[in-house]
Amino acid sequence: MIIFYGFNMWVAPTYALSAESFPTRVRATGFAVVDGVGHLGGGIGVLVIAHYVTHLSTLGALLLISSFLVVAAVVVQFAPRTGGRHLDQVSP
Repeated sequence: MIIFYGFNMWVAPTYALSAESFPTRVRATGFAVVDGVGHLGGGIGVLVIAHYVTHLSTLGALLLISSFLVVAAVVVQFAPRTGGRHLDQVSP
């Protein structure tokens, strides 16, 4: 349940950040590519991680899955700050 809420807390900001990182003229295409690569990575991750998780304890599995959220939180710290700015200023 903790991972479910933690994951859902990041979904909307991640989609917004992905979309606003591209200039207006290529925003739809850029977001589509990023979203597609993300889904492809998720599909591959399920195939790879699901097999590995079955060999871990419950705590180990939760820590492994939670570590992906921690990595995402660290990576997003390097993204440009967009709060309170017009979209044309963020990505002209």
